[in-house]
Amino acid sequence: MKKHLSLGAALALTATLFAAPLPASAGKPKTVIEDPQGDSNFVNDQGTGDGSFGDFNQAGVGNVSDLRKVHLSNTATNLIISFEAIGLPPATQGLGYRLRVNPESDPGTQCLLFEAFWPGATNNMTEAHAHFRDVCEGGDPVEVELIGGTLTVPRKLSKALGKGATLKAPQAQSFVYSGTYPTGVIGPYMDTTKVGSDYKLTN
Repeated sequence: MKKHLSLGAALALTATLFAAPLPASAGKPKTVIEDPQGDSNFVNDQGTGDGSFGDFNQAGVGNVSDLRKVHLSNTATNLIISFEAIGLPPATQGLGYRLRVNPESDPGTQCLLFEAFWPGATNNMTEAHAHFRDVCEGGDPVEVELIGGTLTVPRKLSKALGKGATLKAPQAQSFVYSGTYPTGVIGPYMDTTKVGSDYKLTN
């Protein structure tokens, strides 16, 4: 999965990945997660993001799986989530990104999951998909729009996305995705970030 890129090429790909235009009503995106480069190695903070497995900057397994930032913005009707990595999906293996927020009792059981999946050798997908899940309400996955690394999630899908709501303790992961969407296997995790800063929906 390793992609060898010069710094200039990597920055250009990152800019391309997140070039999906935001609606004028979305306001300026807020960076809620920042993660070190080069720590996508199947080791750091696997599954938790609480620092218990370290957060050290080592040689990574791949640029596409190396998460750097997650940005959030919203309109009156949509939550907009942008993942920023060093490279551009898809990759050799099937790849997925996840943002999870609103923990119940510990950082491992967040209620809201926003997930994106790309085709690769480990799955039989032919195109990228993304969905939203409210696991605390027992809801099934609802497919949402995915352009590049940006998900557009209708706020009507959950009361937790309502007016004045706060998305708490955001944390992101990249992972290998195998099998058939949407019932494929998630894992192992390649990069797991520490918990970031809360985001309050602006309207």
